Amino acid sequence: MGMIDYLKRRTNIVEIESDGLNAAIGSIRDFEGRRFTLKGMQRNYTGLDSDRLLKQLEYELNHMAVLYRYITKIKTYTDRKGQAQLYLQVLGKAGMLSKYNPLDIRLKIVTENHIG
Repeated sequence: MGMIDYLKRRTNIVEIESDGLNAAIGSIRDFEGRRFTLKGMQRNYTGLDSDRLLKQLEYELNHMAVLYRYITKIKTYTDRKGQAQLYLQVLGKAGMLSKYNPLDIRLKIVTENHIG
């Protein structure tokens, strides 16, 4: 548990890192019925349901000029109100090395606080 998680009183923290997008799609499907916020390359989207989020994510990733290898970082936790939350990052690496590359991308997906 990190210091920020402790200060925000988060419990049941699970962090997963995997190659590809399958883990991201599966974790979004686990939170069916929730609303999401997507911070994309050009725009930010709020209030997306899971189906619309997957379509928007596909749109964002298919309209890139460079082919990427994707790394998915998933963090699920229970907040202080007892609601399950998701924080997901999709990292697109343009090169094969792990050095800094200005063409690398980062997309962030977060569940919204209210259930609805």
